[in-house]
This record gives sequence, C-alpha cells and structure tokens, in this order.
Amino acid sequence: MTPSVKVLERLTMVAPLGLRFRDVVAGSFVGDGLNVVLYEPNRPTTKVEAVANLSGIYVVHHAPGLRDFENGTGDADFWNNLPRQKTFVIAVTDVHRRFLPFQFNAELPTRGIFNWTSPLGPSPPSAFPSIPLYSSPVRDVTAGMAVVRADLWDAARNVPAASAVLEAYTNSQLVARGLADEKGRTALIFPILAPRPFTILSPPGSPLASTPTATGLPLTEQVWPITFRAMYAPIIPAPDLVGEFGPEPQLPNLHDILSQREGILWADEALTETLGEVSLRYGRELVLKSRPTTSSPPAPLSVLFVTPVGSPP
Repeated sequence: MTPSVKVLERLTMVAPLGLRFRDVVAGSFVGDGLNVVLYEPNRPTTKVEAVANLSGIYVVHHAPGLRDFENGTGDADFWNNLPRQKTFVIAVTDVHRRFLPFQFNAELPTRGIFNWTSPLGPSPPSAFPSIPLYSSPVRDVTAGMAVVRADLWDAARNVPAASAVLEAYTNSQLVARGLADEKGRTALIFPILAPRPFTILSPPGSPLASTPTATGLPLTEQVWPITFRAMYAPIIPAPDLVGEFGPEPQLPNLHDILSQREGILWADEALTETLGEVSLRYGRELVLKSRPTTSSPPAPLSVLFVTPVGSPP
C-alpha cells in the first residue's frame, strides 16, 4: 500500500531583498568579508544585518515592518500583488578594508536580485544585477596589475576632495575608475595594459622572401600615455544619526558620488595649467600630484588639486 501524507501546516519564508556585489577591479562577485546592514531612514536602531548564502548573495530577513510579507507564498500571484514598498538604507563596509564603504537606498520588497541602477549607466564586465565595489587606497595589489594613486585636494575649499571620482583613459577608452576616501586618497587598480604595437621590418638588404623581424620595446620598458578625468562637486556630509551606542556618521551615498559633475584636475598648485597626458611605466606605481610653487603651499605636499567646474581658480 502507498502511504498517504497529510500536510498539516506549510511554512514559507520569502526574503524581501537579495544583494550581489561586484569587485570592479577583478570583475568578480564578492560573497565574503562584507558587513551589509539595512535600516529605516534616520532610524539606525532598526538595523538588520544581511547574511551571505552559499551563492554569495547577501540576503535580508526580518526587515522592519515586513514580517507579514516574509510569511507569504512566494509564487507568481504573491509577487504580482505586493504591498506598498518601503524605502530602506543599505550600508556596506568591508572588514578586510579592500573596498571603500558606502550606502544606497532600496525599495523593499523586491523580487530576485536587487537591480541597482548606476547614474553612469551599465558597465562591463558583468551583465548580472550587482552593486559595484571600489578599491580602498590600502588594498593589496596583486601581480599583473597597474596602480595609479593620488591624494585629491579641493583647491577651492582647501580641504580633501572626499568622495571625488577619478577616471583613467587610454586612446579615449576608460581603463579604470576609482573613488576618493574621506581624506581624498584614491587608488586606481587595473590590469596591465596591452604592449604597444611592434613594428614589422624586413632585414636590410635581404631577399624579399626573408622572414620579417619585429622591433619594439620589451614589456619591461613599455610606457603608456594616460589621460585623467575627475568628477567632483563637494557633497555635504549628512548629519550623524543617533544609534544604539551614540552618534553614528552616515556613509557617503554611492548614487550621489557617481552623479557628480565633471571637475578640473590641475597640473600646478597655482591652478594655471590643467593636467594633461601622463606616462604610465610598466612595473611602477604612478603617483599624480600638482607641481608646487615657491611659496608655502596651502595644502599638504604631494597632492593633486581639483576644483568643481565653475569655481574660480
């Protein structure tokens, strides 16, 4: 006889939010080492921590005010008749200090992996929904990577250019994008560029059938011309929130950072010459800085001055 099974009760749990994070340097997803918390705007005491599952997706359970939703069936009819969404703040920090901290807003509940929309539009290498992670200035650099560093300084306000965006281009193609931390420190980390093309020559005085030879610099002597672009419009820090253990500073909003207008990078401290093409040499870190004047500098030495468009030089 076939035994019969009687279902007395069915328990389901639906997650209101799933997040995937992507390292913009490696192009890979990051499913460990991140501290991801969710809370209601201006109410950090409602914090709920997201937990990474075996697929590296950070999943939120028990979001404030969504407990009834989480007990739903999760089928198509359920998702087609969602309750009104609520706005939450998602704060992201890295316990290993590989990536800069940030926050963004999300409407919950949301079906599937959260599709964060960048103000800069979609970018490779991933076609899957994900939130970009940008390198911190103290991140370890692995072999095979090039590094450009700069301490960005707001020449108009005489303060670090916190949260400025720095981009590197070669042949008008974007090769790296980085963000400045609260002290203006920036690190652009990207794969070493392809060697410059070799020139194919036939040996002098040789027959036409002779095998051509390639001439050119070896990789260790290669030099690439790089141009840089800044996006900078000073972002006024949000006031601290009162948390469970006292004041808590709010993290910079990633959407606001990437929405800044184009800024001006200066080759000299006097702000008379904009930064032009710079040479990147194989195996060497490139440090960008404005030339100092003979007078006492108004800011620390070895900084790269930047101003918002429209600011008086």
